[in-house]
Amino acid sequence: MNISLEIVPRDEPTIAENIAIASRFPEITLINIPDLLRFPIRSWEACPFIPATYQSIPHLRAIDFNMDEPFPLTDYFKNHHIDTVLVVAGDPPQDMKHRVFPTHTTDFIKKLKRELPDLTIYAAFDPYRSNIRYELDYLKAKEDSGADGFMSQPFFDVRLLEIYAEYLEGRTVFWGVSPVLSEKSRNYWEARNRAIFPRSFRPDLHWNISFGRQVLQFCKTHRFDLYLMPIRVDLDTYLQGLFS
Repeated sequence: MNISLEIVPRDEPTIAENIAIASRFPEITLINIPDLLRFPIRSWEACPFIPATYQSIPHLRAIDFNMDEPFPLTDYFKNHHIDTVLVVAGDPPQDMKHRVFPTHTTDFIKKLKRELPDLTIYAAFDPYRSNIRYELDYLKAKEDSGADGFMSQPFFDVRLLEIYAEYLEGRTVFWGVSPVLSEKSRNYWEARNRAIFPRSFRPDLHWNISFGRQVLQFCKTHRFDLYLMPIRVDLDTYLQGLFS
């Protein structure tokens, strides 16, 4: 199985610090880089800071790219050996000086596959977007557009994960896990993303590590992959808990 760690590209020293911690855990072989407009480093600009021992996966926001123009990062990708991306829809920017386009995710995936046929493309997977049938149909549409696999928003209830996994068996899926360590954070996930938490949930490190290990074992057993999104947690402590 493959395990990817998300590193937020706040600045070069922070990236280096997180890589130094990740290097102590050989289970991690991929690095996901979200594209967050509030930071000066775009996802693809962070890739040169990631050691070649890891597979770098920058996130691309579909709404940032004009379908009527050639993909502007083709040469950059070739020069920096970027061969894998995660395509997300993208939230509208708070600063409207940042131009966006009415680009649909499936159309953008088709465009990337047409212009960069050797690019490996993962598509975002949101289990809370609408309902299970809708999301599975949407994933099929992304697959038909050229997506090679999927990376999910974090799950907090293994029962929901198991339902989706039954339908996605045989496909390349990275199941997302993110520690939630406060009621405020839980409320955010529930209000903003409509996430589902089990009754047994507790906003502490012990519960989150235990749940992460449960998903890790599930992925090993069913030949899926794991996507770690350690937000607002001591990274070294969290990873030690998962892999020890």
